[in-house]
Amino acid sequence: MRTTLDLPDDLLKRAKIVAVERGATLREFVANALRRELDEPPSPRRRRLIKPPIRLAADSPLRSMSAEQIKEIESEDEADAACSVLTRRRLWRG
Repeated sequence: MRTTLDLPDDLLKRAKIVAVERGATLREFVANALRRELDEPPSPRRRRLIKPPIRLAADSPLRSMSAEQIKEIESEDEADAACSVLTRRRLWRG
């Protein structure tokens, strides 16, 4: 299938050189490069920190807690906050 691509000059020049070195046409080289890229499993993305790291006191209980324990506490806090909001709404609507 024919298609038109607008490639940067330096990239096209490098692709042509490598294709010639490998004894392939530019079409074959680009098709193979696309196949390799599309067949390769996606690399894992690095997770960005949403909150900046914090410094904990040496005796902080968080230092000895697992990630699961911390998540559980956060979930409990979120549930408490949600209940509090619902309670206030019920009281206001009375």
